Amino acid sequence: MKKIILAAVGAVVILGGGAGGTFAYFKLTHHEGPPKPPPPKPIYFAQLDNLVVTVPVDSTEGANQSYVQFSVQFASTDEKAVETFAALQPIVRAETINLLMTQTAKQLMDPAAHAALAKNCLGIANHVLEKNAEYHEGGPFTAAYITNIVEQD
Repeated sequence: MKKIILAAVGAVVILGGGAGGTFAYFKLTHHEGPPKPPPPKPIYFAQLDNLVVTVPVDSTEGANQSYVQFSVQFASTDEKAVETFAALQPIVRAETINLLMTQTAKQLMDPAAHAALAKNCLGIANHVLEKNAEYHEGGPFTAAYITNIVEQD
């Protein structure tokens, strides 16, 4: 009878040790999935607001003139870039006005051309900050969004 009790106690000890060892192994070495990515950086916006230019309606000789009101916002994860943009905004305004005046109202109002126009405005903003504030090539702004474009004859 002693042998049966000793065998039962031994079996319980071995099973308990195995279960405890398995639990300890998974608890100490098991990680919950891949590491979490860092939280995204906040996005800051710089605004070039309410530019008004006079442009020809179309490319024909002697075409009527139209007024175009234009606003664009630039996105950056660098808050200091937005502050620097505010200081250099007159230069960005002048270059953007020059860009707008090379086009006709018909071209500016074409939705298919808005992506290229936003890209050109982004290039202007980044170029001005690279040249005047010593930002690295590629510039601090990552995107440009046209927030307003209105034509009035």
